[in-house]
Amino acid sequence: MEKFQQALKEQQVVVTLDEVERQQFKRAASCLKLKAGEIIFREDENPSFVCLIESGHVKICRSSPFGDLVTVGVRGTGDLIGVAEVLCETQRCCFAETLENSEFWRLDGKAFRAMLYTAPMLAVEVATALGTRLREAETTILNLVTLEVDRRLARLLLSLADKGVTTGQKGLRIDIRLKQQEIAMMIGTCRQTVTTTLQRLKKEGLIYTGKERIEIIDMDGLKSFAGL
Repeated sequence: MEKFQQALKEQQVVVTLDEVERQQFKRAASCLKLKAGEIIFREDENPSFVCLIESGHVKICRSSPFGDLVTVGVRGTGDLIGVAEVLCETQRCCFAETLENSEFWRLDGKAFRAMLYTAPMLAVEVATALGTRLREAETTILNLVTLEVDRRLARLLLSLADKGVTTGQKGLRIDIRLKQQEIAMMIGTCRQTVTTTLQRLKKEGLIYTGKERIEIIDMDGLKSFAGL
């Protein structure tokens, strides 16, 4: 278990504010506490603020041409959300919804832009975060085009594990709770295929599942299955 946790830590790409930057942000921001399932901002809104996640997880969704909401990302503690539209001064293109009871620091968009001019290290951190998310999006597109569904699912599970795990019954439990339909839309398949593939991974001793919770038992095996 300790080896597994260390491997996860080594493969993560974490972009967070240091303590000085965090305190600077908090001094200018207001605290916001939301329950699970509440909306932080909506599609087509004017971007008037950014949020620093103090605790909890947030799913970022977009509307499809058919009216479905597709989860395109998950953000966690230390992440900034709502940044791109504030910097580009364009309408929101996504929804942001809490996955659990969460706490945020909400900062006015104009104040955030002014802060970047006076804090170059913070500006670099924000650019790094946006660059990392762009690479993630490009990787997702590549996976959708080139990989079979089972490998796409395995890679998504590893990515979700990067964002937070706790000790479970048989392995490391992924903190982020997503419905199988949400997982299906994230990897471009249907819910039944996700169910079938999860059962296959469970039979092979790579994961354990129960009540919307997924635990990774064999990380090296799951990485090998994913082709990593």
